[in-house]
Amino acid sequence: MNGLNQLLRLQKWTLDEKRRQAADLVALIERLQSDIAKLDEEVAREIEVARTDLEASRHLPPYRDMMAKRRERLEQSVADVTLELDRVREEIAETYGDIKKTEQTIENRLERKRQAVAKREQAETDEMGLEQHRRKTKRES
Repeated sequence: MNGLNQLLRLQKWTLDEKRRQAADLVALIERLQSDIAKLDEEVAREIEVARTDLEASRHLPPYRDMMAKRRERLEQSVADVTLELDRVREEIAETYGDIKKTEQTIENRLERKRQAVAKREQAETDEMGLEQHRRKTKRES
């Protein structure tokens, strides 16, 4: 039983670690999406400046290309991290299922022990009852 309790503790620790990992990945996705939004705002500001400034309008196409590539990399990072998050969530579900199985196994073993104790106690009670009946019958004969 002690081995199962240790296994259960390990599984719960693993589940906590996976949940922390998932939370970190969610935070990373949010940060990357925020970076994308900031990049889009920056490009929009530069476009506005380029409308009124001839020098800025000359530099706008290479700037937009560079920012488009940066945005692409950020979007790819979001996609990669999202895949990793999905994998971790699957591991969380699997670990949670393992915990439930281990808890059920522990409960089943405890129930079997309770039943064995109850059966032994009932046998002792039955034996005492039979002994009392024999004594009573012996006295009456």
